[in-house]
Amino acid sequence: MNKIKILAPQEALKIAAGEVIERPSNIVKEVIENSIDAQSTQISLYIEDSGKKLIRIVDNGCGMTVDDAKLCFINHATSKIDKLDDLLDIHSFGFRGEALSSISTVSKVTLITKTIDSELGVKIEYSENKLLSEQNLSCATGTDLQINDLFYNIPVRKKFLKQDETEWNQILNTFNAFCLSNTNIHFKLYKDEKLIINAPAVEKLNDRVSQLFGHNFGQNLIWLIEKNLKEIKITGLISNHNFWQYGKHKIFIFVNNRYIKDVEITKALVKGYSGVLPPMRFPAGFIFINVPADFVDINVHPKKEEVRFLKPNTVNNLLQNLVKESLDNNIKNLLGKTNFTNNHTSIQENNMPYAATENNMAKNNFYTQELSQEVVKDFTTPFIQLEETKIRPNILRPRELEFESEQLSTIYTINSVETRSEFKIIGQFLRTYIISENNDNLVLIDQHAAHERIIYDELAQNFENKSGIRLMFPEIINLNEQDIETIKIAIPFLNKQGIDLELFGKNQIAIKSSPPKIQNQSLKELVFEILESIKEFSNLDEEAFRKKLNDKVHAQISCKAAVKAGDTLSFDQMENIIKKLSNTSNPLLCPHGRPTTWILNKNFVEKNFKRK
Repeated sequence: MNKIKILAPQEALKIAAGEVIERPSNIVKEVIENSIDAQSTQISLYIEDSGKKLIRIVDNGCGMTVDDAKLCFINHATSKIDKLDDLLDIHSFGFRGEALSSISTVSKVTLITKTIDSELGVKIEYSENKLLSEQNLSCATGTDLQINDLFYNIPVRKKFLKQDETEWNQILNTFNAFCLSNTNIHFKLYKDEKLIINAPAVEKLNDRVSQLFGHNFGQNLIWLIEKNLKEIKITGLISNHNFWQYGKHKIFIFVNNRYIKDVEITKALVKGYSGVLPPMRFPAGFIFINVPADFVDINVHPKKEEVRFLKPNTVNNLLQNLVKESLDNNIKNLLGKTNFTNNHTSIQENNMPYAATENNMAKNNFYTQELSQEVVKDFTTPFIQLEETKIRPNILRPRELEFESEQLSTIYTINSVETRSEFKIIGQFLRTYIISENNDNLVLIDQHAAHERIIYDELAQNFENKSGIRLMFPEIINLNEQDIETIKIAIPFLNKQGIDLELFGKNQIAIKSSPPKIQNQSLKELVFEILESIKEFSNLDEEAFRKKLNDKVHAQISCKAAVKAGDTLSFDQMENIIKKLSNTSNPLLCPHGRPTTWILNKNFVEKNFKRK
């Protein structure tokens, strides 16, 4: 007896249907695509028992004639293509002609449809790919497709469906994707006869996001900066730097308005947040990638969930860079034009303004006199150098906020801030955070992290060409023999950082010069950190080692030179930090990866005060 057998046609159809119809959400995807291709402006989806009992879609599209209604269930029947070459220029969703045929093979289907030119519509019943009945009837223009008892004739397939909640979440995710990519359509979703989502047509994507996920969610999104390459255009919304999810379920990727699941594109989006989000936290993103039809193959997956780009690295790199630039630009816009008045009060650790004590009144009078002597310059003017006579004796040393005059013209640009919105400094909180107001946002800035970023960028401009400041009394550090040998390797590198080392005795080194800004601090800790970095990067090649060590040293120097938590700042100093932070290479993060800013929007504040 032969081992190889030819399956009966009906059994073969069931197996083939399983390649396209794996779960209820696959059917939802196929039928909504058909409704969109039919130019529908209203689409209602009804789900019962997580799609196992009923999937019904009702639209007001163009409908079908009687002949087309019967032909649509035949395998490879399609209105979208005529020949193979047409696959290179696909602009519709459904095009293979497999969906309805596969659906009717594994379920009981009822189709009611009518075109605008027909007096009567037609009702057709299909099961196991066979026409059971046909009748004419009066109905609205459009299509009503009911899919009952999914996998009733394939028990093994039905057995492998997930729990109801899982299947429902898949359906909901698919439905949301269509709502996001078709804002011109009024969508409704019913679950077990209850209306779950009612999303009328809107003009803007952010309005649709708010419809689906709530107003507060929409308030925490920012637009991607728009940059067009010759063949690629990427637009969309992403979450801001202090709003995140516990999974990737709010990441939606669309290619030529088709929802896809692409691991590499998702990775590129997440990489754009590198160092911004806490571990195991993810952004939200609604990304629309538009490319020429011949730039992407959408026919590489049976369920059309994946695509293949002609230049995938180009797409991924562009998205990653756009995300990073958009996050940076958002912070720079928030740190916009500074508006000062003469009645500033400082917020102390008890959250209250200065108490009316004789000492504090004297401090306020001192500051008021300062402002009356010189009007604070507008944010669009060159940065103000702090002079020692303008700083009260009880606040941080002037050197900690100084910037070399020759660097101001190269590090910071004035044009980039001229169009920013008004920004008002309120004061300090816990002598650690600068509190500021920008339109409907309350912005908190970590003064140490922000100043770290400023100094780091300043150091990076010179890279390995910094002059040290000669110490009056060299600092002696004891090291073991192994560390002495290690530090010897780094002496030429450290000299270029402004750190002049000299071997002193058998197990000692003498530090004879210090990088600018930290010459009054002990350099012992810095040397030990450099030693650990040398060991950490020892397996890298010479060029990579040099760059890594540079970054590490710059980060440590900027940390030591920056203002600290607990330092009281004048308004001039707070203004100076905000101005310079807004023009750094990465205003979101300090060199060690901590956030510099935290944003509380108006909606969040009003919600917590029960105003909304």
